[in-house]
Amino acid sequence: MLKIKIPHFLAIVFLLFPILCFSQELPPILKYSPVTYGAGNQNWMISQDKNNFVYFANNDGLLEFNGSSWTLFPSPNETILRSVKVIDKKIYTGCYMEFGFWTKQVNGLLKYTSLSSKIKSQILDDEQFWNILNYDQWVVFQSLNRIYIYDTKTGSFNIISPKNSIFKSYSTISSIYFQTYNEGLFEIENGKSKLVSNNPILLNNRIVNVFSIEDGLIIQTEWNGFYKLINGTLSKFTTDADSEFSTSNIYSSQILTDGSFVLGTVSNGIIILNSNGKLKYHITQSNGLSNNTVLSLFEDTDKNLWIGLDNGINCVNLKSPVKSFVDNTGIFGTVYASLLHQNKLYIGTNQGLFYKTYDTNEYFKFIAGTKGQVWSLSEHGGNVFCNHDSGAFVVENGVATKIFSQIGTWKSETVPHNKNLLLMGCYNGLIVLQKRNNQWVYRNKIFGFDYSTKYFEILKNNEVYVSHEYKGIFRLQLDNNLLKVRKTKSYSSPKKGKNSSLVKFNNIIYYAYKDGIFKLNNKTNQFQKDNTLSTVFENDEYTSGKLISDNASKIWLFSKHYIYYFSLNKLVTDLKKIQYLFLLS
Repeated sequence: MLKIKIPHFLAIVFLLFPILCFSQELPPILKYSPVTYGAGNQNWMISQDKNNFVYFANNDGLLEFNGSSWTLFPSPNETILRSVKVIDKKIYTGCYMEFGFWTKQVNGLLKYTSLSSKIKSQILDDEQFWNILNYDQWVVFQSLNRIYIYDTKTGSFNIISPKNSIFKSYSTISSIYFQTYNEGLFEIENGKSKLVSNNPILLNNRIVNVFSIEDGLIIQTEWNGFYKLINGTLSKFTTDADSEFSTSNIYSSQILTDGSFVLGTVSNGIIILNSNGKLKYHITQSNGLSNNTVLSLFEDTDKNLWIGLDNGINCVNLKSPVKSFVDNTGIFGTVYASLLHQNKLYIGTNQGLFYKTYDTNEYFKFIAGTKGQVWSLSEHGGNVFCNHDSGAFVVENGVATKIFSQIGTWKSETVPHNKNLLLMGCYNGLIVLQKRNNQWVYRNKIFGFDYSTKYFEILKNNEVYVSHEYKGIFRLQLDNNLLKVRKTKSYSSPKKGKNSSLVKFNNIIYYAYKDGIFKLNNKTNQFQKDNTLSTVFENDEYTSGKLISDNASKIWLFSKHYIYYFSLNKLVTDLKKIQYLFLLS
């Protein structure tokens, strides 16, 4: 079964992800190129069966995706497949002068049965079937000239032949509609066409889609946005994207199960509005899509949005709490740290520190004086600390105050049992900061350890564990006044490793590198391999030993293709593992 799932983060993960210059948070996007799926570049319509297989009307035929592999079934007459619709156990398709259905065989392959051959003499020369709809027992095949209504129970056909050509057909919960040029919007009733509205707006604007609402219809046009049709009266439905509509040729659209509208354009990607017309996303080739021309849209049973493009297929996980930022300007650079504090989202990059109000589309603002590398962000005693290449800052209301400037710092940790003392790892060891008169000030450097201290954890007995990428793990016993190192132990096992990391989770210290994840035995002071956690680095999945412990009793890990988190298990001592596809583009 096709499943694309992402964990419910309590905060957004930004580690090493770029960000968008105008602060648009985008959902994860999976991209499939024609080379990947082994078929034509254009995908005209999308549908899904009860087994969650997704089907695409592709230039080369019927394309099937089962969640892991692709299968192409050439169109019956070697022409471009324009439409596909799964109805019950049959997959109906339409192409050039041909329509019918496919059924799954015992061997898993699809077998085609032509319906149009039964009325071959009635098919117009050069006719193509661009849409397939269904209502009760009837299946509707629409060309640009006529509508063919197939009764699945009797096998009979009814053909509707309007005076003028058909632009598109549309289905709602209770009706099927179509628009003809210079005539207006029609509804199929009792097998015949019935005029719904010939308002001048509908005569002069192509209708891309029709959606039912409680008291009428919402009509979405190609160039002029949305209208409501209630009791025969047409009125404008204003949205945040109205200015975009005048310059964006809308080609396809879809209403999602949450009431949102997705609009696919010819040259401007997709626009997603909520049910009230407020802008949620505008995703283009410059910030995530493979292509700006959107031919088809489809929401699957897992609420993923499939996009059939002029060149490829994309899948957007709209329900994912993971959001990505794309910086095409280079202003923000690479993100190393993030922190959500008092509804302010702080982003630390190699260009400095930025912030904005959380969950808004406002711009990120640069915090003056922080130009340069930001290595980590943390909160202690209600204060935001920024560890920086030039030292350390306390940040409040968009203002950064320098509290240490002698050398670059990596990380900050509160000293156990003393909230007024802060231990800070820096480029040449450890320093102590103290809170005096409600101000944080430098107190002293801890003598006896001068190695760079990027990853460290301090325990209640003033014991500090340090992970050094090139020298391995150290255990430091500090004196009671935090002035010097009384005793140092260097571990030969586990070994040092590239991109290794160390973190404290649930009062246990964990160390991660390419050979696995190890946890400290507090009784023996030795590290033992954690076989459960180490599974994330199997099958050559290791890329970084970075470990993140959050405030919701979860520890997060990253591999080449996945995001993991492990949470505490209430019934046993083992951690519960959750694995998700790493879908960020």
